[in-house]
Amino acid sequence: MKIAVLMGGDTAEREVSLDSGAAVVKALQSAGHDVHGVVLGRLMAEVVREPLMSADVVFIALHGGAGEDGRVQAVLDQASLPYVGCGPAASALCMDKVWSKLLCRSLGVPTSDWTELPADPSAKDIAAAAALLGWPLVLKPVDEGSAIGVHILKEESDASVFEVQAPWRGLWMLERYVAGSELTVPVLWNEAMAIVEIRPESGFYDYEHKYTKGRSEYHCPAPLAANVAQQVTDYALRFARAARATEMARIDFRLDSDGNAFFLEANTIPGMTEVSLLPMGAAERGIDFVEMCDRLCRNAYSSFHAGSGDTP
Repeated sequence: MKIAVLMGGDTAEREVSLDSGAAVVKALQSAGHDVHGVVLGRLMAEVVREPLMSADVVFIALHGGAGEDGRVQAVLDQASLPYVGCGPAASALCMDKVWSKLLCRSLGVPTSDWTELPADPSAKDIAAAAALLGWPLVLKPVDEGSAIGVHILKEESDASVFEVQAPWRGLWMLERYVAGSELTVPVLWNEAMAIVEIRPESGFYDYEHKYTKGRSEYHCPAPLAANVAQQVTDYALRFARAARATEMARIDFRLDSDGNAFFLEANTIPGMTEVSLLPMGAAERGIDFVEMCDRLCRNAYSSFHAGSGDTP
C-alpha cells in the first residue's frame, strides 16, 4: 500500500510527533509498504496535498491540537481518505479532559473530582476550588497532551504556576490529586493490551520523564493483583467502547494505596517512540511494532473499503 504518515504540526508536542512519525515510517517500510513521511507546519492548509491525496491510507502521528482533537480527521473524512484511528467525534471527546471525565461519570468509571478554571484565575478562584476539592490538587490544561502544563499544587502559594502560558483554548482544570501509582491500558482493535505501570525516578510523570530515556521505569505487565488488573481493564474498555475509540487508544489511570483506580485521560494518538507505552503493551501480547503499524493500516483500508471488494 501507499501510506502517508502525518507528523510535526504546530503544537507543543511537535518534536515528539516527529519522533513518532519517523518510527512509524521505518516500521511500515519494513513491512513492505510505499511510505511517505509528511511533515506539517500549521496543519490545515497542508493536510490535503500530495503525497496525501494519492495515499491508500493515512497514518496520523500528530500529537495534540488539530491533529488529535478531530479537526484533521474531519478534513480527511471530507477528502474521502482512510486513516488510522478513531473519527472526529471520538477524537474531540477524548482530547477534552472534562468531556472525558463526564463520560466516565455516566459509565460508572471512577474519576477524581474536578472543577474548571479560566486562563487567568485569581487567588480567590484557587481558594474556592481548594475548599471544595481539598489539597493537593492537579492543574492541567483541558486539551493538551504529554503532561504539558501539568502542575501539582500542594498549597495555595503554588498558584504562581498560573504565570505559565495559557492553554490554546484558554481553559484549565483543577483535579483532586490521587496519591499512588500510574497505570496505562493500551487498547487496540477493541481489546486491551498488557497494562503498564509507570514509575518516574522523581516527582511525577511529566514531559521530561515521559520522553527522556532512563528517567522512568516501566513495568509491563504491571505487577497488580488479578482482581485489580481485571477492574482497570474493564474500566478502560468501558470507556473506549463508549467513546468509540477502540481501534487505537491509551487509557490512563491512577491507582491509590487501596487498589482503587481513577481515570485520568484518554489518548487517541498515543506516542510511537522507543519509550512509548502503546507499543510496549502490544509487544507483551506478542504483537511487535512492525506488525502493529501494518495491521492498523490494513484495518483502516479494509474498513473504509468494506463491501467494495478492494483488498490492501
